Amino acid sequence: MKTPKVSVIMPAYNVEQYIKEAIDSILNQTFQDFEFIILNDGSTDNTAQIVRSFKDKRIKFIDNPYNQGFIASLNQCLDIAKGEYIAKMDSDDISLPERLEKQVKYLDNNPQVGLVGTGYKAFGKKEFIVIHPQKSTYLDLLQGCCTTIFMCRKSTLDKNNLRFRKEYLYAEDYDFYARFIKSAPIHNIQEVLYLYRWHGNNVSIKQSKAQTETTRKIQQELLDFLSTDTKVQEKILHLVSPLIKKHKYYLFNFIPILKVKQKNNSKTYYLFHFIPTITLKREEK
Repeated sequence: MKTPKVSVIMPAYNVEQYIKEAIDSILNQTFQDFEFIILNDGSTDNTAQIVRSFKDKRIKFIDNPYNQGFIASLNQCLDIAKGEYIAKMDSDDISLPERLEKQVKYLDNNPQVGLVGTGYKAFGKKEFIVIHPQKSTYLDLLQGCCTTIFMCRKSTLDKNNLRFRKEYLYAEDYDFYARFIKSAPIHNIQEVLYLYRWHGNNVSIKQSKAQTETTRKIQQELLDFLSTDTKVQEKILHLVSPLIKKHKYYLFNFIPILKVKQKNNSKTYYLFHFIPTITLKREEK
């Protein structure tokens, strides 16, 4: 059997309202050389029945009898995937028709790039457009600039043993990119190719406090990776802070990233305006 160019992975849990539209958006892509791995993670509604109603041979349906959780489901999909490239799809969102085609073309034309994202438009209770910088850097990631609409090389994942980590639930994408960029460049197509459904039940919205705490940990790990020298870290944060002020960066579009408070000879950097991440004191001369 021919190996597909792309494996689209989509865990699903109790999304009977939205999953048909999500599936249709993948099956109707202009690029057709893919397998579509849909994992029902023990849903208690009609999610499984809706998936079974599709007779497309490209769909590989895994019906877990119990709920193992989102991270475990993502990793199970990654382990099953056979494609050269892997594209992540959320079960309540919509991929625009040319999404896969343009991401495949980008990776084909840029062999040094390990992962490519796209811009997206939120719709529903809130509407806005997000397009991240074409080339993601460590500073971009420190500012919270990362895409969730990715396509990546399976070879990069396997070579570096990259999977999602359950201890980073609610910010698993952010943690994934923070580790991925150490292995290969991350780029973003400067075009909206995805519709993100904002309905109030999104995990990142409901769990914003836990997400904030997890994100603090990831950002500190990024700083430590760049340098363990607090003076160097201070310079990095100085670089990041004005960029945030200039571009008004928000993590996941609603969490403010960084605030600096100075008192006497010490300066404290607060992630999300209230979590002290690092305090630096200047020595008296």
